[in-house]
Amino acid sequence: MRKLFLVSLIVLLSFAILATSVNAEDYPRPRVVDEADFTLAYLLPETTNESSIRHYQQVQNDVEERGWNLISETNATYEPDQTREAFQRVMDQDPDAILFSYLEVSPIRDLIVEARERGIGVYNVGTDLVPGVLLSTANSNEVIAAEIMDYVVQRMGGSGDVVGFLNLWMPRGRRRDIIAKAIIEDGWYDYGETVHFEVTPEGYTDEIFSVTQDWITEFGNDLDFVWVCWDLGGITAAQAMAAQGYTDPDDMFTVGIDGGSHPWAIIRRGEIPFVASLAEPFELQVHKTIEAIHQIQVEEMMPGDPDSIAPATNILHTGGTKVIDKTNVPEPGDTIHEVFDYYGEDPDDEDAWYNWGEPFTVEDWD
Repeated sequence: MRKLFLVSLIVLLSFAILATSVNAEDYPRPRVVDEADFTLAYLLPETTNESSIRHYQQVQNDVEERGWNLISETNATYEPDQTREAFQRVMDQDPDAILFSYLEVSPIRDLIVEARERGIGVYNVGTDLVPGVLLSTANSNEVIAAEIMDYVVQRMGGSGDVVGFLNLWMPRGRRRDIIAKAIIEDGWYDYGETVHFEVTPEGYTDEIFSVTQDWITEFGNDLDFVWVCWDLGGITAAQAMAAQGYTDPDDMFTVGIDGGSHPWAIIRRGEIPFVASLAEPFELQVHKTIEAIHQIQVEEMMPGDPDSIAPATNILHTGGTKVIDKTNVPEPGDTIHEVFDYYGEDPDDEDAWYNWGEPFTVEDWD
């Protein structure tokens, strides 16, 4: 009951805070275009991590199935100026809609508004809602932090000696960190001590490793759990534990958020005490967003209309996350749709979105 109340409160606060910044009526309705003539521009800051690869692959699958034209921009070194230049480039090609994933929005706030004034729809996945964006799709960072921390607390039996927090600087990381810390530190559970370190953009991997080892030197086996809000960070902390001789997760452990072939391989091998990852349904998030684009700019719906996927708040939380640990870890070669049970009772339905194009398959990191 307490967890349900916390998650409900997080969701309500997220909607209340974010929805106040956007008013769809402040901008012209985006242009309506025939399906066969539709052009989507997609921006992604890099394609070196698996979540980005999965985003891009699903964009291509959806666009190909719908017969749309695709303009794509990816660049592994996007800085603020480059982000702005990339958005300007695709906007100047006059697409019907612009979709972006993980893009830093601060440098392009005014360009988003300019695009809307030109009749271009603007949408994002995994990024903040800002004025001019018709739909922002993801899952609440606060909620997913609560989900994985529920796993952590239950695994620990609601008590422990020392818990460490390696806090991220990014906004989505901060939102996860705040909830994780609140669950441990609010006094409801029986934890003796918490320690904190603010990692920096310049040296976070080395910092996570060295600070975890410093805590082990100081607290020894009393260090029960180290929080880092994403998979690679959690894996790095677990590697530091293993380097100090702590490979048994009953002594100390870490978890992560995002999911993918690498963390799942780590969990499968069990060589370091990285025990679980909250997997995000990236394909579902991309598909739902493109379906909303279709509704808004082909079928002439607007967010909040009856039967619209896009809520009036302009925020879509898809749900569908899944805690992965050694009891259900995917195997190499499994399709991503199998991992998230998208296939349901009819995996052979040729019209179902999960059978469009080529599905991502779990890679072999072993």
